This record gives sequence, C-alpha cells and structure tokens, in this order.
Amino acid sequence: MFKFRSFFLIFILIFLLTACTQDSIIPKGKNDENIVVTADEKITFEIINKIKVPQEKVESIKDELLNAYEEIQNSIHTTYVPSERINVFLNEGNGVSWGLKSELQLYDIKENQYPLVHELTHSLLGYGNNFDKSRGYFTQEGFATYMADKYGENEAYTHKLMKYFIDSNKFIPISKLIDLNQDDAYFRPALTNQKEYTLQWMSYIHSASFITYLIDTYGLEEFEQLYNEEDLAKKIEEIYGKNISEIENDWLVSIKNSQTELTYEDKRKIRSFYTITSVTDQIDPEFFAKE
Repeated sequence: MFKFRSFFLIFILIFLLTACTQDSIIPKGKNDENIVVTADEKITFEIINKIKVPQEKVESIKDELLNAYEEIQNSIHTTYVPSERINVFLNEGNGVSWGLKSELQLYDIKENQYPLVHELTHSLLGYGNNFDKSRGYFTQEGFATYMADKYGENEAYTHKLMKYFIDSNKFIPISKLIDLNQDDAYFRPALTNQKEYTLQWMSYIHSASFITYLIDTYGLEEFEQLYNEEDLAKKIEEIYGKNISEIENDWLVSIKNSQTELTYEDKRKIRSFYTITSVTDQIDPEFFAKE
C-alpha cells in the first residue's frame, strides 16, 4: 500500500509540473496574440496574418480596429446587428478590399493603404438586406468613405476631387447613382480595364462628397434616416424637404464656392491620381449625361 501511495503521489507531482510547464509555453486560447475584443465585449476580432507582417504591425491594426469600432458605434445607429466575431484577413498585394458580416479582406497592408475604417463601417452598420445589392450602393459606400475620410489614416480630398470632376465636365448625376437599374455599372463594374476602375472610383467620390455635404449641412441624425434605405429619391425629399435635383444643385453650388483646385502637391499625394484620371476622356459620355 505504501509503495502504491508513493507512486501515486509521484505521478500527481509529475502531472502538475508538466501542466504548469506547458501553460508557461503554450498561450491560452486560440492565437491570443492575434485576437482583440472591444471594450464593450460585443465583438471579437481575429487577425489572420496571411502575409506574416511583424507582430508590431498586428498590434497597430488591433488599435485601429478598436478605435474605428468606437467611432463607427458613435456615428449613426441602424437596426442591423453585427456579427459577434469578425475575422480580419491581411492579404498580399493591392487587390480590392471588402467587408462583409463576419470578415474583412484587407489589401495594401505593406503600403499602409488598407481601407480598414471603410470596410469595418460596412460590417458594423450593415449593407443592403444581409449584404446584398437590394438597396443599392450609394449611401453605404458614401458613408463608409465619409468615415474613412474623417477617421482614417490618409488625408481626404473628396470635395476637392469633386470640384475637379465638375470643372472637367465629368459630373455623374446623382439620379443615376441611386437608380437600382443603373448603379451596378457605376459601383460594381467588371473592373477589366482602367476605365472601369476610374468610373468606380469616381462613383465613390461622388457619393462620399454628396453624403458629406448632407451631414455637414443637416446633421447625422437626418442622414441616419437615409442610410441603407430603398427609394432614395423619395426618402431624400421626405427627410430634407427638397427633391433630388434641388438638393443636388445646392451641393454643387457649395462645392464650387467652397473648394479650391487641386494643387500639384495634392495630386502627388492622391494615390495613382494621374493613372486613374488619364482615361476619364475615354469613358462613355453617356455615364455623365443628364437624364
């Protein structure tokens, strides 16, 4: 009996020592160093570091996620309930980033050009009916760009770019951008050539500038009633007391009166400005024609 007890005690001691040693070597939880939880504990972000950036960069992205979360939560409120867990993929190259209910796919990481605030805005506030195109793209992309301009890392040139388009006679009527029968051609072209990339970029700038004007002029609470809604022309008139043509004209006058032309230094800072704008004259004029 004594030998059995001694053996049993030795076994327990070895087990405890082994367990303690393993605990000191193996972090608790799954990839703890790549996980961050919001202060209100509502959302857990897991960073999937596919390009093996240094942990210092991962920590920086964690901070960006938490800061962006707070800013987005304190902006407008929607009935959408975000996912409790969102995976954030850090990808190689300069592909097109996107954000859905439970994942962000981010590119341009090494160049620090990844649109984290923009894409997280989609994931937290909702997009269409469960991330479909049923309610178009105008308010969603416009507000996500507004948030990125306001809280992102890069300097914003949205209104100045809008003046550049107006002065170049490359203005896209808002009625076309909110038309569910036409908006795919603007916001979701096939992206097979530079003209399509440029048209999409221009559509984002138009929507962001218009949304920024609405928020700066009338406030966030009014815009909150417009976000991700159907029949935007009707909703705009209900909320702002003006039809789409009237409020579009007010916006254009505001841009013309308040904005200066892009300087050479501005154009240099806007990524790929000359490449993007080099094909504007090649885009079918019908995209800019008034209805």
